[in-house]
Amino acid sequence: MTLQWKNRGSLIRNAVGLGLGVGLLFAATPGIARDAQGEGCAWFSGVEHCPVGAAELSVTDEGLLIKSADGGPGGVSLHLEGASGWDAWLSPLEPDWNSRMLLTFIGARPDGTPELLERVVVARSKAENLGAIYVDPSVHGASTYTVRGYVGGQLAFERFGVAPVPEAFGGPAGPGDDAKFSRLVAFPGKWGSGHGVIAGPNGETCTEGVDFPFPRPVRFPDRSLSVAVDLVTFQPEGINPKAATLREVSLQGVGLESFTLQKVARTP
Repeated sequence: MTLQWKNRGSLIRNAVGLGLGVGLLFAATPGIARDAQGEGCAWFSGVEHCPVGAAELSVTDEGLLIKSADGGPGGVSLHLEGASGWDAWLSPLEPDWNSRMLLTFIGARPDGTPELLERVVVARSKAENLGAIYVDPSVHGASTYTVRGYVGGQLAFERFGVAPVPEAFGGPAGPGDDAKFSRLVAFPGKWGSGHGVIAGPNGETCTEGVDFPFPRPVRFPDRSLSVAVDLVTFQPEGINPKAATLREVSLQGVGLESFTLQKVARTP
């Protein structure tokens, strides 16, 4: 089995058939930005990016810099209307005790209304003393996930029925704190990108992913280790999202003065 998402690298991919359209329906939902056209927005890699919270956006030689204007939580919302997938390469980050990243994926139903697909946090786990990927099962009601690992685009492992473990993470208060996050997998070192798709090349639906600059094993809640991989994806089991495309994806840093998107790819 080969992962054929294009432009794969240090990116975050939402294979959920994401549509991150954050309209007024989700204006009060943590991690979802309002449609913001114009003020403060920037076009980067052919995608409109708009600030979330106290963020200021600027294009530099290294990419799109997202910087907190007042030291508080800030982030960016990517408008992806009609996309089937999304990838974002970040300057690699290593989760520490005082910072985390919240990713929110929103899809668009056939009638155009938004659907919250997934909330994901990358933070440091107190229990594991490692970086960890947290999911919010309350978004869709899934109790288990299918977790897949890849090396160089080739499937290295596939594990069904992974039940995330409820666990609070530390650091300053920020968006998403009222959600019920659970640790899905832990990992050593840095992470470097995110991915998301509504309809993946191998039949994936409602799938997100995070990749690493270099291969490393991930640790499951039962403390077993995988083989070393450079990309891990996670798909909630037993759900049937109505969204047909991705509408919007947002990334919000808590305890981060700034972060940089090196490149973004939108899959039609």
